[in-house]
Amino acid sequence: MKELELYGTAKVGERGQISLPSNLRKEYNINAGDKLLIFGKKEWKKWGFMVIKADLLGKLLEKIEREIKNLIEEANSNENS
Repeated sequence: MKELELYGTAKVGERGQISLPSNLRKEYNINAGDKLLIFGKKEWKKWGFMVIKADLLGKLLEKIEREIKNLIEEANSNENS
């Protein structure tokens, strides 16, 4: 829990909208028009949900894919040696 930081509070409006605190938006470079992905898990109902910028998730998945390809190539070259 030491890693958690409190950025402020947000109130849910009648239409289900929230405003992210400005210090959070600055820290994570969240701008108007950015797409945010919201994940939840049934076990998390008591605790909450997770939000990630869509473009960052895409970059993360691309990095993971490159690393997997490198591992496969390395394994194949070791087998052929």
